[in-house]
Amino acid sequence: MSEDTKKDLAQAKKNYQSKKYEDAKEIYESVYIDHPEAFTIWDKRFYSWALYQLYVKTPEDETDLFEAVDLITQLIPQEDHSKKDGVCAYTMSMVKLLDYLYKNNDYENIIIWAEKLNPDYLSRKTSSFTTDDGREVKLASNKEKYYNWLSKSYQEVEDYDECLIVSKKALEELTSFTNNSDIWFKWRIARSLRELGEYDEAIEYLKDVYKTKKDWFVQWEIAENYFFKGEPDKSLEYAVSAALSRGDSDKKIKLYSLLEDLLEDDEPEIALKHSYLIYSIRLHNEWNIDEELEEEILNAGLDTENMEYWKIENELKGYWKDLKFKTQQPNYGKIKRIMPHGKSGFIKRDDGEDFFFNGFEFKGDPNKYREGIKVSFYLEEGYDKKKNEVKMNAVNIYDI
Repeated sequence: MSEDTKKDLAQAKKNYQSKKYEDAKEIYESVYIDHPEAFTIWDKRFYSWALYQLYVKTPEDETDLFEAVDLITQLIPQEDHSKKDGVCAYTMSMVKLLDYLYKNNDYENIIIWAEKLNPDYLSRKTSSFTTDDGREVKLASNKEKYYNWLSKSYQEVEDYDECLIVSKKALEELTSFTNNSDIWFKWRIARSLRELGEYDEAIEYLKDVYKTKKDWFVQWEIAENYFFKGEPDKSLEYAVSAALSRGDSDKKIKLYSLLEDLLEDDEPEIALKHSYLIYSIRLHNEWNIDEELEEEILNAGLDTENMEYWKIENELKGYWKDLKFKTQQPNYGKIKRIMPHGKSGFIKRDDGEDFFFNGFEFKGDPNKYREGIKVSFYLEEGYDKKKNEVKMNAVNIYDI
């Protein structure tokens, strides 16, 4: 190595340490083109950090970002932070790039670039910060981020075999989860299994998800799996539960379509009402209406200008409720306690047994929502996360 080259590299290092990243980069770039063999591992590291500071830390140009990260991955290896956390320009640059791609929904590029990261070397260490109102926010580890980005990307590009592998690997490898990511991994596994025709296993994963995530779309997906495996009665059971659960009507169109399919043979009039509900929602939102649906509504002599879908939905709620609770007798009791936040409480049944309830299950006069009032209610399986056990909860509560 010539003395001039040594001096250049020494000056580049000095520039980097003085935070003159652009000057450092220009020298490193010039020397690397002509004398790459002159670079020690430390020269490569400083060059990588200069590129990170200029193009990766706060990316302004996508091409510069891609080129910088690509060069960094050629200059230095990924360091193993699986047992001891540390700072590595390779890992930090790749994480920044994948985060950028994820925020831009560039799932195909995530899959391509993720091959440059060895997940076994990624840290499991989480971090946190406290908000102005005193709330602690936990941030995902690099390992969790990696699996989340890749799992989601395989789902979006409809590579369900790989989505299944990555999501299951995440559940095996990760020891802690943030923002309920374990639930989303299980949900993606269920989605992939459904697409691969493994309906029984998909249902098991979805039922596990539903223990802690009481969302209508989980019940809808359970219903879909039962429908595909040829069990319409079980499908109907979960579909009506989904229809009665909280959620935006315009997001439930596929659910209402499933209910229409389930009912068209035995109860064609009720099935038609579901078609009318779908038609009215589409009309209200000024969405396209296919000719077959429009013709069905015309032939039935229904008002084709009706955009008040909530009235149709309210008519159907009575039917859904009858179906859901047809095997149960109503229970009676009093609201024993409402939590200070008002979002949940306990009901004491007339026989003395207590049942937990969520506030949104109170369907009666909101002005009467208080301790001591008499109520009617039904029972539904719930999950006590703290005690890790299934319990019966009070649902569909009315004042009497």
